[in-house]
Formats: sequence, C-alpha cells, structure tokens
Amino acid sequence: MKLSKINIITAIAFVTAITFTSCSKDDGAIPDNVSFQDIPMISINLESSSTVFTALIPFTDQASFQGKYKFSMYFPDKTPPTKIDVVARKRNGTTSAVKLIKADVTSLPASFTITAAELVTLFGGPLVLKDSIDIAHDFYVGSKKYEAWPASGVVGSGPGVVGMSGVGFGEKITYIVR
Repeated sequence: MKLSKINIITAIAFVTAITFTSCSKDDGAIPDNVSFQDIPMISINLESSSTVFTALIPFTDQASFQGKYKFSMYFPDKTPPTKIDVVARKRNGTTSAVKLIKADVTSLPASFTITAAELVTLFGGPLVLKDSIDIAHDFYVGSKKYEAWPASGVVGSGPGVVGMSGVGFGEKITYIVR
C-alpha cells in the first residue's frame, strides 16, 4: 500500500511539473496604445566642473553669488529635444512648487547665470541657511512634455543611472545656502 501511495504522489508531482514548465504566455503584438520614443539625454553641469553638481551660496554675502551652469546634449550627435524649459525648486524641510526660470530654450548647448537676487524674486522670499535650490529642465519631444519634477510626485524626467555623475552626466544641479 505504501508503494501505491508513493506512485500516486510521484505521478501527481510529475504531471504538475510538466504542466507548469510547458505553459507559455503569448500576449501577441504590442498594442497600438504603447509607443516607443527616443528620449534625448540632456545633461546639466556647473560651468566650473563637469562632475560636480553642488555649489554653495554664501549666506553672509549673497549679493556676490553668480551661479553659472550649462545644458548640453550628453550625446551631441543624437536628435535634440524640440525645446527645454529651465526650472527650479527650493527645499528646506519641505519642497516648494516648481518655478520656471527660462522657457523655450531651443539651442543646446546653452549657458546661464543666476544670482541670489533672482532666486529671491523667483521664490518670493529670502534665502535662509540650509536652503537647497535644485535646477533642472523640463523637455519636449514634439508636443510631449517630460517634467523634471511632476506635480503627481512620480519620478520625473531624470531618474538616471547610478554612477553617471562620474562620467559628467547630471540631471540637476543644487545650490545650498551656507
């Protein structure tokens, strides 16, 4: 009797193994509502360095601050975006709304300078110790917009690849008030 139970259990295990390993799923062709699009890799860097993405705003001498940064195509031979919008957000415990610094930049590479006074005007209040100002870009491919920091809270246009800063690719730069 033990032998017949062993045979039954073995047969059930064999049939189960064959059933699960021989199944295949074929969903067919990719549906029409799914599309693929080449997304340009746009890098933002401080003008002083291609691998450092943080700079300081001196709290005691904000008037002397001039932040210089540039946007460029990481792969210059690839198709550029239709346009980019330069955007910023301020963080100090909570993150402020995304503010527009410059709209409709159509030529890359492009260099910009921002002062502490412009940041104060942009965010509607003074810069205080430990404020962090992130600058990045929203970009457009045709009429489709990819946001740096979408209002929905999902990861924006620059989730990036770990370690890319070592080769000069930056998704954003940060200015810290110290």
